[in-house]
Amino acid sequence: MNVNAAPTERPARSGRVDCLLAIGGAVALTATLGLTRLAATDVADALTRNTVRLSLAWYAAALFMMMRMQRDDWAIRTRLGQVARWCWTWGVVVFLVHLAMAFHYFHGWSHAHAFETTRQASGVGEGVFVSYFFTLWWTFDAAVWWAAPRWYADRPAWIGRTLHLFMLFIVFNGMVVFESGTIRWAGVVLFIALPAAWLLSRRPRLDHAV
Repeated sequence: MNVNAAPTERPARSGRVDCLLAIGGAVALTATLGLTRLAATDVADALTRNTVRLSLAWYAAALFMMMRMQRDDWAIRTRLGQVARWCWTWGVVVFLVHLAMAFHYFHGWSHAHAFETTRQASGVGEGVFVSYFFTLWWTFDAAVWWAAPRWYADRPAWIGRTLHLFMLFIVFNGMVVFESGTIRWAGVVLFIALPAAWLLSRRPRLDHAV
């Protein structure tokens, strides 16, 4: 009986985990938006900042888990893989909400205004296209992980490494170079913790380490 029951129990447990992670992410996002509106004096600025902070928290959680993952994890045959994929997904979902807040409150849904704002902040207006590419690549990557987890697990390692190096470059600039105060210090802590965690996780089992 146990041998026959095992294959049917795993999908049930997997479905419950997916449901909990989906609900948990939605609650976290809703709470962030709701509490920000209630507590902030400058709602537009706070919503834009707090959504990107939540996105980065999901992103960091996913990265730390990815460093420990094996092929079965990437193929979503394990609990670790499930949780990591949801963290990765919620990271990009919340980042899209952050972009919506920024374009709604600060750019009036105008690409030209976003271009000019980027030019004033960095000296290169074309940098806004880097942000667009960052968003599209992250969204595409998360979508592929859901649509074809087995292919995702077996894809060439350089694809994942290139993506993560690019994303880390963008995140470093966004948190450390162009920010100040709490966000900058959080970025410093993150970029100290990530290489330390990567060094600790360097074992033969990490075929897809990023």
